[in-house]
This record gives sequence, C-alpha cells and structure tokens, in this order.
Amino acid sequence: MSDIQYAPINHLDESAMLPLMKEERQMWLADLDWDYSAIQQILLPLIGQKMLPGYAAFTGGRQPSGYIYFLANREKGSIGALYTMPADNAQKAAEGLVELAIACLQDSGGIRRVEAQIFPFHGQNYERIFSKYGFRHYPRVYLVRNIDAGIAEKEPASPAKIIPWDSTLISRAAGMTTACYREHIDYEILEDYHTPENCENYLRGLVTNPGCGVFLPDASFICLDGQENICGYVICSRISDRRALIPQIAAHPAWQGRGLGAALMNRCLRRLRSMNFRSISLVVTSENSRACEWYQRMGFQPHREFGAFTWNRS
Repeated sequence: MSDIQYAPINHLDESAMLPLMKEERQMWLADLDWDYSAIQQILLPLIGQKMLPGYAAFTGGRQPSGYIYFLANREKGSIGALYTMPADNAQKAAEGLVELAIACLQDSGGIRRVEAQIFPFHGQNYERIFSKYGFRHYPRVYLVRNIDAGIAEKEPASPAKIIPWDSTLISRAAGMTTACYREHIDYEILEDYHTPENCENYLRGLVTNPGCGVFLPDASFICLDGQENICGYVICSRISDRRALIPQIAAHPAWQGRGLGAALMNRCLRRLRSMNFRSISLVVTSENSRACEWYQRMGFQPHREFGAFTWNRS
C-alpha cells in the first residue's frame, strides 16, 4: 500500500491548506525574492468555495504536505502550481500529483492542449513525469540583475519615441507581439502568442492579475515609430518590496538590432531605481540563445532553471 494518499482539494477546508501554503510562500520569497501572497489570496477563497480543481497529497499525517491545481479554459488546460514540503518521498508525492492533474485534463475530451510552467523546489525535477505522459519539455531560466549595476547615468538615445504605458493601446501591442513571436521558440510554449485575440487577453492579464506580479504602470513603456505605430514595449511588475519582474518585453522584428530593446530596458531600470527597487528578474527560454546573450549583456545573470511543458492532443 502506498505511503502517500491523495484527495481532491475541494474535499478540504481552506484552513487545512494554510500551513502548506505558508511554507510555499516562504520558499518563493527565500529562493526567488517573490512574494506569492497575492496569488494565494486569490486561490484560498476558491478553495473555501470548493471551486479550485486540484489535488492535495498526504505523506503520513492529517495535514496536506503538497498540492497541485489546474484550470481549463475552453480547449486549453493549464497547471497553475505544484508544491510539496521537503521529505524523503516529496518527489514521489509531486509526481503523483502531476499524474492526477494530467489524467483529469487529458481524459477530458474537450481539452486539446495543456501547458505548465513550474518552479521546482527542494531539488525536485519534473521532466521525467511530464515526458511520461507525452509532454514536450522546454528548459527555461530565471535571470536576475541588480538595479544599480551598469545603468547609464545619461539615458541612451532611443531610435523611436518612448511614451508612458497606455492600456488603451493593448490591442495594437497584441498585434505587434503576434508578429514578433511567429518564428520564435516561445510560440511553441505559449499558445497566447498564436493570435492577436489570445495575445490581447494575455497582455490584459499581465496588467490586471497578479500571476506575474502586481503591474507597475510607472515602470512600463511603449515605443512608437514615426507613423505612431507600436514598435516595442516593456511591461514591468512588482513581485516583492525589493524586486521587480519583466514578464514581457518585445520589439517588432523590423526594429530589432537597432537599440530599441536597450532603450526600453534602460528606461525601465532607471524608473525602478527611482522607486527604490533593488533587483529585477525575468524569464528566458534556454533554446533562445540570442535572447540569453542579450540579457546577459544587459547585466542579467542566471539564478534558477525550471521547465515549461506542453501537450497537444493528436
């Protein structure tokens, strides 16, 4: 008989999840300088209302020692989080949770695609279990740089006009983003890049939901060319009192290699410095060597590796 038991999250009281989620929050802050509480403040009421699909693992006690949750939006499923407390059987518990979530999503005939991006803690690795169920693995890297490291005291000239963030331009930014990612490895990871409509929903999520941090409009910018077309932008968010995150930066293919990205990045860094942030982070796909090299030239250094996983129904 297995020493690990599992139960649907909607069979548990909200209070039963609090110690586990407190430890998860502490790990995010200690390892990634990321305050996960804004996300948990959304999840906990859903758990209390029995509305969050997912499973909890029990490894020898009455309190859950791990959990996973997932969401389904029309034909696409997403695994939102996975965390298990450190223990000898933590890897086994995590793999069991992944198997349960995948089974729910893949057994649903209406789901044609599943995406997951998960930071592993306590030395765990999820590549084997996802690969077992037909997922493709994309290694990704969490990069970090100090705000003060290498900011030019005089802002470099931009090849295009930089304006403050304007959410009324999101629809236009989405169209440009779709063009940017059409031949990009991240096009395979995130289906939101496939159409302007999906991309617009994705960008609106970045500025309204805390999943990638709390949006910082004062540190986010848009670039316009001479005809007032959007040719680039940067979205910045707060993930803790000390650290910011860039969940999205893009430059139109016709403007790449002309200093537009550096101008946007420097404008963002200078603004964050004035707001007393100490560091900034972002994520890049390892296979995207050009972007990896550019970010390192901009002062970012690898901090943590993790995996993105995708499955498509054949």
